[in-house]
Amino acid sequence: MNHDIDGFRNYLYEEELAPNTIDSYTFGVRKFFEKYDEVTKPNLIEFKQELIDKFKPQTVNLRLTAVLKYCEWKDINLKIKHVKEPKKTYVENVITPRQVTSLLEGLKKDGKMRFYYYIILLSKTGMRISEALKVKKKDIVKGCVTMPTKAHLRTIHFPKKLQNDMMPLLDSLNDEDTIMQNYYGQPLTSRGFAEELIKYGKKYGVPRNVLHAHAFRHFFAIEFLKRNNNIALLADLLGHGDVKVTQIYLRMSQKEQKDEIDKAVDW
Repeated sequence: MNHDIDGFRNYLYEEELAPNTIDSYTFGVRKFFEKYDEVTKPNLIEFKQELIDKFKPQTVNLRLTAVLKYCEWKDINLKIKHVKEPKKTYVENVITPRQVTSLLEGLKKDGKMRFYYYIILLSKTGMRISEALKVKKKDIVKGCVTMPTKAHLRTIHFPKKLQNDMMPLLDSLNDEDTIMQNYYGQPLTSRGFAEELIKYGKKYGVPRNVLHAHAFRHFFAIEFLKRNNNIALLADLLGHGDVKVTQIYLRMSQKEQKDEIDKAVDW
């Protein structure tokens, strides 16, 4: 039976969903139709149960959302409850101030100043890597830039300390040049950044589990709250639509929780 997956993909595109989301939804729908000929409530319930047996709640819900989106496109009136995801009470894989310092000192000592400035950019703004890759010299000189997120526009601020620290790099660029470039002067990719980060982290003794761009976003949030406990402001700075998302940074990291338990349980 032809379920017109290509038509579904075009529908998602016209809904202005992100490319990765479109790929995820079409994949989920393909998986459903590998087993079932049509979308019915019994089929969807059975599909849900099979997913629960194999995958984590996040993956289960993503596949269910994909099929429900397909139903929306086909005007099929079906609903199904999503799986409750366990609430995180800690932030995972947080890079520590000592590890950031070790990374920066190593890069500076070895003359890897280009990457040195990229770490500064991420750790002093809390930007996502996808946002940082778009930042231009003129944005940092101006002190802020407005970028679109999934639901709204948000303004990213560049503190004076960041502007001053990055001045040597800014002096070598034109106003329209992106800050993050590869060795050939071309815009850096998220994959290119990740590969270099792993390479330098290994060299300077930073654990592999914190060697990802998002670790610096966590780092920024935690360090910001140590100096300014305005959680609503931090939510705005990080581009969170709900302050409840930001509140996780008020909690201890997983390691900190374990350390405290180890201290307390002495009986």
